Amino acid sequence: MFKLRPVINNLNDSFRHKAFPVRSFWEYVNMMFNKPDPERIKTLGPDRACAEWVLRNGGKIIWSNGKKLEDYNLLPPEEQSVPKIVAIDGSDSSISHYGFPHLSGCTMLEKIILHNNKYIDDRAMKGLAYGDATLKYAQVSECVNVTDVGLKEIKFLKKLNTLVLFNLTSVNNLDECKQYLQSQLPSCKILDREEQVKC
Repeated sequence: MFKLRPVINNLNDSFRHKAFPVRSFWEYVNMMFNKPDPERIKTLGPDRACAEWVLRNGGKIIWSNGKKLEDYNLLPPEEQSVPKIVAIDGSDSSISHYGFPHLSGCTMLEKIILHNNKYIDDRAMKGLAYGDATLKYAQVSECVNVTDVGLKEIKFLKKLNTLVLFNLTSVNNLDECKQYLQSQLPSCKILDREEQVKC
């Protein structure tokens, strides 16, 4: 099983100097690697399908038994059941809003990290609501396509107790966003990178 990021890097070189609707092409490729397959979710269960989505796009997961997995090829055979997912690390990956419906049905998912991912945008922030029933920890950092409007969508994650935000270059007023989110999520601790390290 290959991953999206190496494919994109190779094709970027091929099309760099050609007249080609690159943005729409990559949007389509990303959609195909991210979009849920309802039949597969029904057959294999939401946690297996979600794990496939994250790993296929270069992310990492943690199972409820504490084991970490970052290689798609190390997933157990389809006929073998898998534990529940408790954490997703989408750092440096190509997961995008198209795949966020996978979060629905993952009944033990408590943590998600979205760091240095150019595919994460305001639509993805809104898509986090698919995990609103269980998410307690979220990090959004160095995602250049997240704006003030998108960041404020996190207000729907009512069970969050920790939110880490930093280096969001398209957010014009991060302090104002933090204040707004704090007013909407009074029980949530909102941290920046330095405070995260201290914790």
